[in-house]
Amino acid sequence: MLLLPQLQHVESTDPRLADSLRRIVDAVNNLARGTGVDPAGATAPPAPLANVSVTAADGIFDVAITDNSPLVRGINYFVESDLTPGFNQPHVYSLGPSRNLRIALGNLTLYWRAYSQYPGSEPSPPVTHGNPPAPVTGGGLSGPALQPSSGSGTASGTGQQGGSGFGKQQFR
Repeated sequence: MLLLPQLQHVESTDPRLADSLRRIVDAVNNLARGTGVDPAGATAPPAPLANVSVTAADGIFDVAITDNSPLVRGINYFVESDLTPGFNQPHVYSLGPSRNLRIALGNLTLYWRAYSQYPGSEPSPPVTHGNPPAPVTGGGLSGPALQPSSGSGTASGTGQQGGSGFGKQQFR
């Protein structure tokens, strides 16, 4: 939240300037609240998701995220799939504000996890489908083999930094 500590002093010397500054501060803080960013520092990451549920049939995976935590506009959701429960090279699916994904990946056996993130925050801790992570088999016909993951956001392009969303570092 943006604060101007000298605003009271300005109020006593120039009330009109103080009023203008107060309106600017209010506008900046309203914009920040509405987009999930903090103009004066880092935004706290969202709370962990309540659950991620995955079902599959005929090569189609259906993912549903449950998030019961308080949140503000600007929240983004990410789902990751991997061939291993350690998510060593996850494929990242950015859902934006949606909490559902339906995707055709063929007859693969995949592990799934999900997390959320505000544009100005670190990602929330990932939550897996099952605890420990449970595999989900797509069934049906096999699609092509998965290509190596390219990661997401500012994470390295090797795909070995899952749980990054927009990225944990500001720049790459």
